[in-house]
Order: sequence, then C-alpha cells, then structure tokens
Amino acid sequence: MSVRKHKRKAAKHSHKNQYSQKSAKQVGFVSSYPRASMFSGASLLIIGLFLFITSMEDETKFGLAMLSMAVGTIIIFFANSALPKKAIKGNK
Repeated sequence: MSVRKHKRKAAKHSHKNQYSQKSAKQVGFVSSYPRASMFSGASLLIIGLFLFITSMEDETKFGLAMLSMAVGTIIIFFANSALPKKAIKGNK
C-alpha cells in the first residue's frame, strides 16, 4: 500500500468514534460537586434518622424516614465514588 493511501485510510478511521464518545459522557450534580452532594446526603440521612426516632407510631413519617435514609445513603455512596483519588507517593 502506498504512503498516501495509508495516510488517507488512517485519517478516515481516526475520527470514527469521536461523536459517540462525546454523547456518552454525562455530567450530573453528584459528579460535578461531590462534596456538596456528600453534605446533602448526610443531611438527608440525619433528617431520616430524626424522623425515625420521633415518629414510631405514624406510618407515613416512618415511610418518609426510610425513604430519606435510603436516598441519603445512595447519594453518599455515589458522591464518595466521584471524589478525586489522591495519588499515593512512593518512597524513592
């Protein structure tokens, strides 16, 4: 294969998946602001715990407490995974 033809084919294949990779990347609140999401998740967890302690007889507050604690836990989990990892420096 000649050099010109090889360059044409290489240039044609290099831009093949450029648009699919751009559209696949989504940016959400948790991945953009992981510390703020951890704070909101922790506050939902505390509110749910407070509702759980204060309202043992009321079924609606009990359900709201369980829902709040579950959503807070999920938000904390995803925010913790979105936090940037610090590089571990090895001793030289």
